[in-house]
Amino acid sequence: MTETRYNKRDIAKLQLMTAVALFLKGMDRSSVITLAGAAGNILDRLLRNEGKDPFLDYACDVQHYLTGFRPKRGTYLHHITTVCGINAHKHMSEEDPETVELDLEKMAINALTRAVTDYIKLEGQKNLL
Repeated sequence: MTETRYNKRDIAKLQLMTAVALFLKGMDRSSVITLAGAAGNILDRLLRNEGKDPFLDYACDVQHYLTGFRPKRGTYLHHITTVCGINAHKHMSEEDPETVELDLEKMAINALTRAVTDYIKLEGQKNLL
């Protein structure tokens, strides 16, 4: 096997492009959520590496504005990934039931919104997918 070097920015872009294509074709919302979540995590780090605020930081700012309380980044990340359905698609412990109730349509939209927002902030709207 030959290993090839890949840029994380390119990986995130391909994951997001695939997620958007699946969504627009009305296909597999679980894969949309998983791919958008993975892309979103990479894009979040890339933005932070460039000194830019990702979606998560903006969401913390909104929470602070609305309530006067700024949540810890890690706590709010868990909240956002739960709302987006990302956690339900990548975690299962011994105690977790084998079934979950999810609004896949809404969660796919949420996961895509987070990832696309960060993609636009990183790459600009002219380079949008």
